[in-house]
Amino acid sequence: MYREKYDMWLESPYVDDELKIELKKIQNDNSEIEDRFSKELEFGTGGMRGKIGAGSNRMNLVTVAKATQGIADYLNESYSGELSVAIAYDSRNMSKEFASKAACVFAANNIFVYLFESLRPTPELSFAVRHFKCKAGVVITASHNPPEYNGYKVYDQFGGQVVQSADTIIEKINKVMLRDIKSCQIDQIDQFEKNDRIKLIGNDIDTVYINEIKKLSLNNNVDKNINIIYTPLHGTGNKLVRKVLEESGYKNVFVVKEQEFPDPQFSTVKSPNPEEISSFEIAIKRAEKSDGEIIIGTDPDCDRVGLVVKDHEGKYVPLNGNQTGALLLNYVLSSLNVQGRIPENGAAVKTIVTSEIGRDIAAKYKVKTFDTLTGFKYIAELMQKFEEKGDYSFLFGYEESYGYLTGTFVRDKDAVIASMLICEMAAYYKRNGKTLLDVLNDIYAEHGYYIDETVSLSFSGADAQDKMKFIMESFRENKINILAEKKISAVLDYKMGTALSLINGKTEKINYPKSDVLKFSMEDGSWFVLRPSGTEPKLKVYFSIKGKNKPEAVQVLETAKTEVLNLIDRLHINN
Repeated sequence: MYREKYDMWLESPYVDDELKIELKKIQNDNSEIEDRFSKELEFGTGGMRGKIGAGSNRMNLVTVAKATQGIADYLNESYSGELSVAIAYDSRNMSKEFASKAACVFAANNIFVYLFESLRPTPELSFAVRHFKCKAGVVITASHNPPEYNGYKVYDQFGGQVVQSADTIIEKINKVMLRDIKSCQIDQIDQFEKNDRIKLIGNDIDTVYINEIKKLSLNNNVDKNINIIYTPLHGTGNKLVRKVLEESGYKNVFVVKEQEFPDPQFSTVKSPNPEEISSFEIAIKRAEKSDGEIIIGTDPDCDRVGLVVKDHEGKYVPLNGNQTGALLLNYVLSSLNVQGRIPENGAAVKTIVTSEIGRDIAAKYKVKTFDTLTGFKYIAELMQKFEEKGDYSFLFGYEESYGYLTGTFVRDKDAVIASMLICEMAAYYKRNGKTLLDVLNDIYAEHGYYIDETVSLSFSGADAQDKMKFIMESFRENKINILAEKKISAVLDYKMGTALSLINGKTEKINYPKSDVLKFSMEDGSWFVLRPSGTEPKLKVYFSIKGKNKPEAVQVLETAKTEVLNLIDRLHINN
C-alpha cells in the first residue's frame, strides 16, 4: 500500500518537482519509503508537526496544502459571507514557503488572507485573528523541536487553538484528495500584491499589539536601569520583545549577539528550549560580563519564556515554570490589590499539572483558581467562556511548561507580554531592595515550600503503547493510598471523568474533556500525575510536593519519586 502511494506521488501533477527529486533518491530504500508513506502525517487537535521532507508522513508543500484545503472546506461550510484568516510563521526551515502555500490555498477558496510579511511570534497571530475578526488562524511553527521539524497550528475565531471544532476539521482534512486542492498560481510572498485576496501585514499590527501590551503595565515607578540580558534563541522574539522593553523605558537591555538573528539550525544550542538550562549557557556568560541581574530567553515562536536570576552571591539561578508563574501571579494580584482593581469575580487559571502554590496565592486575594487539562488551548477556551457568560474576570493564566498570560486580547501563552512583566516585576522589587529570589522565598515562607519535578519515561518496541496502557490501567485499578508517608486523599481520573475521595469513598463527576490522565492528590496540596504522550512512546510523571521547608520538601519528593518509579518498573517487568 505504501509503495503504491509512493508511486502515485511520483506520477501526480499535484506534487512539485523538488519533492519528486527527493523521492527518486530513495526509490531503492524500502524502509525509508515505508516510513514516509505508511501513514498520513497526523493532524491532532491543535494541528500537525513532523520532519520536513517528501512523503505523506512529512511536512511539505503537499501536506500543508492538503491540511489548508480541509480547513478551507470547513470554513466555507460553517460560515457565510466574507471570510478571512490570518497566517504567521517562525524562523524554521520552510516556514515562509509553507505560510505562502497556505495563503494561496485559502485565497483560491475565496477566503481573504492576512499574511505577516516576515516572521512573527505565535501570540501575535492570536492577536491578529481577534483584531481582524478572522474566522481562523494558522501559524507555521514547531516550537522548540529539533531543526529538522516544522509544524502547522490552527486557531479558531476567538484566537485560541482549536478545541471544539478540532474533530470536524480533522474529518474534513482526511477527506481531501490531492486533486481537490485549490491553489493560486502566484505562491511567493514578494509577489502577493498581485493577489487581491491576500494582504501583507506587519509593522502596523506590531504597533497596535505592542500598545495593547504596554497597557498591561502595573507599575511605572520601577528601577528601569536594571540590567537585563535577553536571548531570542534564534527565533521570532527579537524584534517585539526588544521593542516593548525599549518603549517601556528600560535602558540596559543586552541582547545575546550569537543568538540574536533567525537561524533555522539553532546552531548555538543543543535545543532551542528555555526549559533547558543549557540553552542559557551563552546568555549567562554574557550576563557575567555585563553584570546582568536577570536573564530572559524566549523559544523560537516566542510563546514560552525562561528566566534566570542572579542571587546575592553572584550566581545565576534558573527558575522553573512553576516558580516564574508563582512570581508573576503574585506580582499581578498584589499590584492590582494595592490599586483596588481586583474584581469580586476575579479568576486565575492553571493546568492540572501546575503547582498548587498558585491556588494559595490567588486565595490570599480572594481570587478563584480554575484548573484545565494540559495545553494552553484549554485555558483560552475557559477565557472565552468567562467572556460569554460574564461570570468571571480573567486575571492570569499559566502552565508549568513556561507559558504565561495576562490580559484578554491574546488567547495563547505570550512570551512578549510575559517578558515585559518579568522585567517590570524584577525592576519593581529591585527598587524595594529585593531580588526575585528574595520574593520567591517570601512566597514560600507564607504558603509553604513547593518543589516540582517531571520525569519522562521512554518505551520502545512495537508494543510501547500497550506497555503504557497497562501501566495506566494498573494505577487506575489499584489505587495508591499512601505515598512517601503522606495519605492520598483523592484520585482524579480524567479518562473516566471521575474524582474519587479516598477519605469518604464518594465518587463525583468532573467536567473535563476526556484525557488519559490520572492525578493522585494529597490533603496538603501535594500530588503526582501520570500522563502518557499522545504523539510518542513516553509516559510523563509529574510530581509536586509541599513541605514546611526546602529540606522536608526535597526529602518527600525523592521518596515519592522512588516509590512511584519503582512501582512502574515492576509493572513494566511483569507486563
